[in-house]
Amino acid sequence: MRKSMKKSALLLFAVFIVPGIAASVWAVALGPPSVIVEPPYEMRDGSIRNQLSFDQMHGFTTGTTKGLNLDLGDPSIQGKIHTGPYPFEAGEADYDYPRYRRTEALVDGAGLLRMDKFIDEDKYNANEWPAGQGTFPPSMMIGYRLEVNRDGYYDSVVAITRDGGNIFSKNMSIVEGPFLTMATSDDPTKATIAFELDEDLDSGTAMVQVDGVGNFTSSNTGKKHEIEVTGLIPSREYQYRVVVEDSPLEVHTGYYEFRAAPAKDTRKPVRFGFISDSREGVGGGERIYTGHNKHQLGQLVKHAYRKGADLFIFGGDLVNGYTSEIDDFRLQLKGWKQTFAGFWRGRPVYPAMGNHETLLNVYDDGSTYGISLDKWPYATDSAEAVFADEFYNPVNGPAPSNPDRPTYDENVYKFQQGPVLFIAFNNNYWWTTNNQCENYGGSPEGYMLDDQLAWIENMLADAELDDAVKYIVLYAQEPVFPAGGHVKDAMWYNGDNNVKAYVNNSGTVEPAGPGIVDTRNRFWEAVAGSSKVAAVLTGDEHAYHRIRIDSTTPVGMPGVAGNDSDGDGIVCETGDTCSPNPAFSYPTWQVTAGTGGAPYYALQDMPWRDNVVAFSSQTGYCMFEAKRNRISMTVYTITGQKIDYVRDLMAIK
Repeated sequence: MRKSMKKSALLLFAVFIVPGIAASVWAVALGPPSVIVEPPYEMRDGSIRNQLSFDQMHGFTTGTTKGLNLDLGDPSIQGKIHTGPYPFEAGEADYDYPRYRRTEALVDGAGLLRMDKFIDEDKYNANEWPAGQGTFPPSMMIGYRLEVNRDGYYDSVVAITRDGGNIFSKNMSIVEGPFLTMATSDDPTKATIAFELDEDLDSGTAMVQVDGVGNFTSSNTGKKHEIEVTGLIPSREYQYRVVVEDSPLEVHTGYYEFRAAPAKDTRKPVRFGFISDSREGVGGGERIYTGHNKHQLGQLVKHAYRKGADLFIFGGDLVNGYTSEIDDFRLQLKGWKQTFAGFWRGRPVYPAMGNHETLLNVYDDGSTYGISLDKWPYATDSAEAVFADEFYNPVNGPAPSNPDRPTYDENVYKFQQGPVLFIAFNNNYWWTTNNQCENYGGSPEGYMLDDQLAWIENMLADAELDDAVKYIVLYAQEPVFPAGGHVKDAMWYNGDNNVKAYVNNSGTVEPAGPGIVDTRNRFWEAVAGSSKVAAVLTGDEHAYHRIRIDSTTPVGMPGVAGNDSDGDGIVCETGDTCSPNPAFSYPTWQVTAGTGGAPYYALQDMPWRDNVVAFSSQTGYCMFEAKRNRISMTVYTITGQKIDYVRDLMAIK
């Protein structure tokens, strides 16, 4: 994988060729965005997780009578290649998953994907592919796993065929998806099917076929396709498949079922799952798959599927992140999407960004981790831009008040499902190493700038007057009121209101807003001012806890007598009182479920500890059910145990 450029300024080389004039080469130095100051140190690599890139994994060369040859282009790679038909038991299983049966050596970065056994020998042909020559269905795909020594696993798929001489060859392959996206009650007559090919489509055709509705063709000629399906009837079930025609071959998926989004006034329950923090766990194997805990996340998602979740929302820290390489960041996110694939074929998934969804320029100041700033150019290389490119969230959030900052597209957004309005917010936007923001600009973990806060206030105010909205659920990464693992930061920083964002203003780095505790209070005042907020869902802390926050909760108020006895800007220190906030009008639940597979945390001390109603360090997820008269929550562990239940989250109002 390409390493970071170790220089303090990036160079962009532009070549201009003018008829009759020799080519000229111009080197244009790209400085930092105007809103930050670049640290005066050389750049270094961040925490690069993966040895391979997504494109490398699909480096097929020649075919043989036994399978396809793969060359990763890196002779230092040793390991194994495992193969099996994909999806396994495609005619029977209702949830896509790989199952490997054959293993070959991966030597000096090259090896064979074995395929013949799955066709020619009855005991291996679980997908019942037709034997013989030239009779292979266009849906025939092989799943493979690259087991790379000292680096873990990498999974993908390839579409195949075989000629009259029994020589295998590769077809154009759907290597990611299809995923059902944008199936919301904002317009339940529409949905989008997203998928990615292993090569540009060029002159071919990619389409989605929906039984009883029609064919919908992509207008894109590249690898990534998001095809809008129209003419749906709310809440009706449909079957679809993806068909890719690339002369002279056709490849298609099997048929998948999905249900169109319900109308906002639906009488049927809306069920949704929530967790956060699936980044790598401890113990090796699939617990460290490309940057996330595939082993545990996969079990939780399948459990939610069987429990009837209509959709899944995710609170951030999907992957390890903190990387300086775009290819590495993309592969981490793609690995996470693979784990959700069986669910996502027919039920949408909407993730938020966490503090680990970071793509960075890292500067070597001699410290252990260096100084990190959100990668630029922001429009293409920032964590926010790459996150938006890899996911399929709504684009209806705020615009940055300063256009030189990164986008809010697809990391701050809203959508409605039946009577529930979902608001995804981002309290890890435009991140700079927490204690370095005042030197270079940027935002610390847990902070929200005025433009996002104002947007949230407006969305809540609008929803309060909207009869079609019965419940509101907000979700993000950082706990507003931490309880175990992140009391020292999140939106609290042990009460240190001196923590804030900064911006470069013509060479002077200035505060970009008030302190973190003031920001937290403004956010929760908006939340508590709504009679419809069922819960604020967060993660970051790798445990489950449910906290009741109301006008009597001791939260600490900067500027209130007794909260900061020594005047250092830190409220609720030893010797201080810790006042409640009378503006927290409606009691509201904060539910933290950073239980998706990251290393666990335990309960700590904090001013609102008496308001912690439930706490568990077990791995698990939350399942919600919204009906016309109540919205309930059940918390399941990875073993299927119920550890918490609230019949109606609105009852405390």
